[in-house]
Amino acid sequence: MPSESAPKPPSLSTQVSRAVVWNTLFVPLRLVAEVLSTLVKLNLLTQAGYGLLALISGANNGFGTAVDLGTQRALPKYIPELNKAGGARAVLRLLLAVFAAQMAVLLVIAVGLATWLRGPYLGTLRDKILADPKTGLVDQLQLLGLLDGYGALVIGAILALLFLGVCYDMFMAYLNSFFKQRAWNSIALAAGLLPQLLSVAAILILPDQWDILGVLAATVLAPTIAVALAGWQVLRLQIVAFRLQIEQERAADASADSTVGQSAIPRAASSESAVRQSAIQNLKSAIPKGFIPYTGVSFLMTATDFVASAGFAIYLAGDIGDVAVLTAGAALAKMALGYLYTPMVGVQVPLFTRVRQGEGGTLNGAYQSLVRLQLLLFVPGGVGLMLLAQQALLVISPKYLVAAPIVWVLVPCLFIESLLTTAHNALIVYEKLGVIIISRLLTLAAVAALALLLPPRMGLLGVALAFGLSRVAAGAWATGSGYRLLGLRWPWRFTARVLAATLAMSALILAARGLLPPLADGALIAERLREAGLMFALAAVGAVGFFVALRLLGGLDAQDKAQLLKLKLPLKRWLAKLI
Repeated sequence: MPSESAPKPPSLSTQVSRAVVWNTLFVPLRLVAEVLSTLVKLNLLTQAGYGLLALISGANNGFGTAVDLGTQRALPKYIPELNKAGGARAVLRLLLAVFAAQMAVLLVIAVGLATWLRGPYLGTLRDKILADPKTGLVDQLQLLGLLDGYGALVIGAILALLFLGVCYDMFMAYLNSFFKQRAWNSIALAAGLLPQLLSVAAILILPDQWDILGVLAATVLAPTIAVALAGWQVLRLQIVAFRLQIEQERAADASADSTVGQSAIPRAASSESAVRQSAIQNLKSAIPKGFIPYTGVSFLMTATDFVASAGFAIYLAGDIGDVAVLTAGAALAKMALGYLYTPMVGVQVPLFTRVRQGEGGTLNGAYQSLVRLQLLLFVPGGVGLMLLAQQALLVISPKYLVAAPIVWVLVPCLFIESLLTTAHNALIVYEKLGVIIISRLLTLAAVAALALLLPPRMGLLGVALAFGLSRVAAGAWATGSGYRLLGLRWPWRFTARVLAATLAMSALILAARGLLPPLADGALIAERLREAGLMFALAAVGAVGFFVALRLLGGLDAQDKAQLLKLKLPLKRWLAKLI
């Protein structure tokens, strides 16, 4: 009786489409949780307390960059390659080798923070608190008392977060590598919701002197749960992969037994020799060829990303109040960018990797499809945020209205840089490492030069411009290099249509923005929620105006519209007609 044929695996375009859909479906829940948490933190925490939490988070991000060693970017590329070449065992060997290296670095950091780094780090936090003349004496004493009495807990929280970050990034890279976006997004949802909800609970329930410690505890508990969920998913996938590999090896052995006639003794000897050779080969191949140079460049990328970020820039701010304002403005810009970028999460590097392996499509076709999707999201989204930034900050907390210029500066810088990163991802998948190194050294040079020139002249706005413009400079170099080395071509016609539709949307929003009722500084929560609802309604009107204008200008390209019709989306035919 003939055996049933195995089900045909989904095509690469189908896998990518499903990944985009699952990424997008989880946006609303994460958005609600983050907006709620931001509202509570900015309104119920003092400005100095919010700034202190930002400084602690910045330190965790900096140390996390060192512990990562560039593997977070590298694993989504090498896991699919290793799985195809050597199966589940090869993937497991790589993950264990990476984990051991990261634990060694974490041990060094832990010893340093527990001994000679502890005093200077806590001293930096004290200096920022004392330098702010706007912070009241009671708030200063409360924060200084927290650092003096519970400094060890702050250090312990940073170390715990570093360990959990290693585990989380490794597990999520594995899920991303196989387009397991439903599992990935479920876990990412938990990882995004739990810190926000637990932080809100800590702020609302605990007394003022304990709220910051409560937030720190929430930021440790939440990733612990997320790591457990991600680990369980990876374990299940690895068990299935190992079973499949064992079955394939048994089938290969059975085939060899039926075709090769040998005596039992020579066969046994040959088997023992093969086992020894296999063990030696496994040891040598735990780190695949090219992995170390690739992770070295990835580490440079991660390090420069941190240097050109708000997490590093806040240490250039003058005092704890400036830290809070810069963090609030950057948080609003990054929150909007993060949700607009959500459909792309975990898609670009695996997509380019599989295109390179010949699994479907062309490099330039994949590149242009990704850029068109991002243009469709980032350009109207970024412009809309800039137009409504003041209203959004008034709704969130009137005392942070001074952060509006930070938003106006960072939105174009960060959104443009995200668009330019697509070519950057293609270059690193195709191992154009020299170009990536130059791009990242350009980032460091730009940050150093701009940080010296702009903050003395422009203050806090100069700090924001320094790290924002440096990211754009590196992205422009990468995009130009992708044009030259990989034949990547920017979709200029579609870009022009999107820009024209965005201008129409902007005119509509500007005309309707004056209809929003003014919000007084002491507005009650109900009034602010009403204003938020009206603002979201205005944004929705602008979005409809954008899509109508885009449709009148030509709409989506034919290949993108065809791909849209393949997705399992409700009302997809209506959506295709609209855009």
